[in-house]
Amino acid sequence: MDPSLFKTTKTQRGFTYSYFWSPPFPTLNKKPTLLFAHGFPEGSYLWRHQVPFFQRLGYGALVPEFLGYGGTDKPTDIAVYTGSGHAQDIVDILDAEGLDKVVVISHDWGVYPASRLLNYHPHRVSACAFLAVGYQPPFAPGQDLVSQYEAIKEKMGYDAFAYQRFFIQSDAAEIIEKNIDSFICLSFPPEPSFWLETECVEGVARSFVESGRITDLPAYITPEDKEHLKKALLSDGMAGRLCWYKAMAEQVIAKDDASEYIPESASYIPHPFLFVACTDDVLFLPANEDAVHAKYVTGPLTRRQLEGAGHWGAESHKEEFNGILVEWLEALEKV
Repeated sequence: MDPSLFKTTKTQRGFTYSYFWSPPFPTLNKKPTLLFAHGFPEGSYLWRHQVPFFQRLGYGALVPEFLGYGGTDKPTDIAVYTGSGHAQDIVDILDAEGLDKVVVISHDWGVYPASRLLNYHPHRVSACAFLAVGYQPPFAPGQDLVSQYEAIKEKMGYDAFAYQRFFIQSDAAEIIEKNIDSFICLSFPPEPSFWLETECVEGVARSFVESGRITDLPAYITPEDKEHLKKALLSDGMAGRLCWYKAMAEQVIAKDDASEYIPESASYIPHPFLFVACTDDVLFLPANEDAVHAKYVTGPLTRRQLEGAGHWGAESHKEEFNGILVEWLEALEKV
């Protein structure tokens, strides 16, 4: 993405946000603006294969760097990493660019602010697409993360989120920064199933990184990609990025989702909805995400999948993913 197209704005919460902004082509059939919501650990760089592609087709592209990333502020107070806060920050960016509605495309942690934007500000979204990780409904009253994870572990037969217990430890940022090459190898495994041995076993993610273990990177992460990621991770530091996990572990997210803030009626999604499953993602099994959508998506639901894709389908299957998005978007335009 063109670095010259990044801008900054200050949100109502007082945070400076950096974001990529390319308006749609001024044609008779004006295309919508696509808001790409990134996850952990890449930041906006995740969408490097999508943004230029859709720019060429005339779509607008808005890519915020969320708290902890890039030129955006990096607070370490986990109390500010709330769904309502992230959603309001996005609205403030839309207002700064005079955008009424956007099509939201999200992945990984990006599905959290995308989900809360749908809950708190549904009128600012015209349609939404979720890759690999589906819509995240608000926590039910009395629900807590521990019981939720135990239920997932029992259902899946393995500890899919063991790695997160490393990320919330007090020295995790320091360990990762000292062993950044190993962390990149952990994050981008040579095969999707490799995570079953590393991220899904208690203590292994920490020992993997702490020992400086190096593995082959997958073909979709080029040497240039690795250097970009390494420079960005070290330049930004890991503390802010890891706050997303800490806010979840400390129930900041669950408390913010309380029913007095998000009534049950607001948890359902009437918007046109696309879910692109990654068939080989061992952390987010497509069947689990499908079950959530069957309950909460009340609008037109489109379901596609990337065969053989692990968690990083936007990179490993970039042409196929772009094609699915184009087909879906063009169908929306005909309605």
